[in-house]
Amino acid sequence: MDVYHKVLTRLYEITGGRDSVDVDLGELLKKEGFFPSIDNISEYMSSESWIALTARKHVIRITHWGVAEAKRALSSSPDTGKEVEKLAVKLTSRAREFLVMAEEFAASPTAERAGAMEKRCAELAEDVKKIKSSL
Repeated sequence: MDVYHKVLTRLYEITGGRDSVDVDLGELLKKEGFFPSIDNISEYMSSESWIALTARKHVIRITHWGVAEAKRALSSSPDTGKEVEKLAVKLTSRAREFLVMAEEFAASPTAERAGAMEKRCAELAEDVKKIKSSL
């Protein structure tokens, strides 16, 4: 998803799809980290008729074309539920492998096996971080 669609979908979320809600584009872009490009983003979104400018500087309203485009962009975005499910399956698989490694270590402790277990623990921690960031 490009920057314009990210801003548009965020605008759609803020307004609830209502074209009567004023939004300060400057504040929105500060929160999203795109403030230096405010003029470019405003100009592009206005030229696409996704937003309507108001009398106040950088205060905008979403249009019905903007609502339609935001819905289209959101429907084509990846399903986060499926992504979390995929990551959870990967985490489960790695956890099972770790369990086997721990059993092998218990049967015959070596520094090599301990190092492999440590590496697997780090991978598990990364998997958990990815899952948390996807939620």
